[in-house]
Amino acid sequence: MPPKGKQKTKALKSPSVSKPPSSTNLNPPKPFNRPSVKLDEFLPKLSKQHVYITHIDMKPRDFKMKIFMVPVLMNVLIILGIIWRIKLVWPFYMKICFSMMGKFNDLTIDTSNMPLEGIIYEILQRMMVFGVDLFIYVFIWPWPRDFFAGRTIDNPISWRFGVGFRNQEIIVRRSKKWDRTIVNVLDEESSGTQLMYSNIRQAVNPIMISEKTGYLMLNKEWDLDWRSMVLATRLVDKKNLDLGDFKTMILVHHAEFGWMAIETADAGGSIAEEEGRRKIVAFKDELTALGKENLFFKWIELVQFESSRPGGFGPERQQETMAKAKAMFEAQGVDFEKFWAKVGGFSGMPGMDEI
Repeated sequence: MPPKGKQKTKALKSPSVSKPPSSTNLNPPKPFNRPSVKLDEFLPKLSKQHVYITHIDMKPRDFKMKIFMVPVLMNVLIILGIIWRIKLVWPFYMKICFSMMGKFNDLTIDTSNMPLEGIIYEILQRMMVFGVDLFIYVFIWPWPRDFFAGRTIDNPISWRFGVGFRNQEIIVRRSKKWDRTIVNVLDEESSGTQLMYSNIRQAVNPIMISEKTGYLMLNKEWDLDWRSMVLATRLVDKKNLDLGDFKTMILVHHAEFGWMAIETADAGGSIAEEEGRRKIVAFKDELTALGKENLFFKWIELVQFESSRPGGFGPERQQETMAKAKAMFEAQGVDFEKFWAKVGGFSGMPGMDEI
């Protein structure tokens, strides 16, 4: 039998099997790119099950403060209403509990001395009270609870306490339950992936981003990830990242490639985004000077509706939209051709670059 020491030496010198390079080191297929390495401190905090959109909210600080005060006051009023309701019905429930424990009071029902109609009426009346309070607990109470104390992705109050109000704020949106339909994000033919691209196109519409402050972007497709927004802002404040690192970008996780990003003009693009914002402001100011500010909002609604329709918003759809807009403008006495010439034409206008 050979010595044990030699067996050990032989085992240590046995060749090791080299592992193939991880696919996370490879570049993902178009239209995706690998996110900047600067985001390595931010991306691990995101959930791999969701699609994310980042952008910079450029609305003035005072405007954001006024917008935010609306839900604050609304939720405070709801809480006060619930407290009033509790004070109102608390004696009612206590008396019912006392009746169940055998302590007679004015709400105790003596079924032996009551007609059937009276018993039925009393039962229905109490069921109505129970139903109202159950509705408040299930459907109304979650609004202020999540607003002031939500924990899954934090809450609006923790966001504002962590960030405050700024002229430039980082907004991070997170997909809702529709993202469960995505089987393979790289399979562009699948219904789940097509739904993802459709929702993204609407969410990164430069017109909507320019007109809405970040808090108003909560809808049935997207949540605001309060915790990620606080984290991103702190990373920028610490100089670990730049504000520009969060300009309009889509982030999606893939099992093979890891986090992937779309940073194209279609997603906003830094230069195109700034130019588009300036163009929209000039467009709105010119209509306001004509006393036709309502026409601006009608035009926004028209473009958003047409761009969200199936089939994309290519040159033909854009031409059709402009024909409808022309009729809308001229119906209000605005010369469509002269107006666009005055604001510098369609060049740089978000969603109209192919006209």
